[in-house]
Amino acid sequence: MADYKDLVGGILNRARDAAQDAGITGVIEKGAQRAKSFGNATKLTLDLGRDHRELERVFAEIGKLCYEQASGLGEGAFAPLFAQATALREAIAAKEAEIDAYKAGAQQADPAAAGAAAEAEKTLDGRIDDFEAIVNQTENDGSAL
Repeated sequence: MADYKDLVGGILNRARDAAQDAGITGVIEKGAQRAKSFGNATKLTLDLGRDHRELERVFAEIGKLCYEQASGLGEGAFAPLFAQATALREAIAAKEAEIDAYKAGAQQADPAAAGAAAEAEKTLDGRIDDFEAIVNQTENDGSAL
């Protein structure tokens, strides 16, 4: 491992010396600084997107709490929205019940398929164990070098 570090360090030192001799060190430093700036801007953009999604989640929670507190009132400007929310919740509950019924029917209808799925899962687990054993052996072989 030390040989790699020495080799890479030597290559980097020679590249740095060649860049200084050619007078392009400033160009390389500017390029590195620009790359760093773009990297920081990208990181901030990703953080900003995450913050926007979190803000939307918080607003949704606020709306949900307001709905739960005021839904019994059923009057005023919110009444049509409350009715719409109630209808959507009922439709969602009905669809979830229908999905559960399909799942229950599928499990009861084909016990052979359920057995085949369980057998396939056992085979997959065995292959994963084999893969992990190969990876561990390869790591051991590599660390012995």
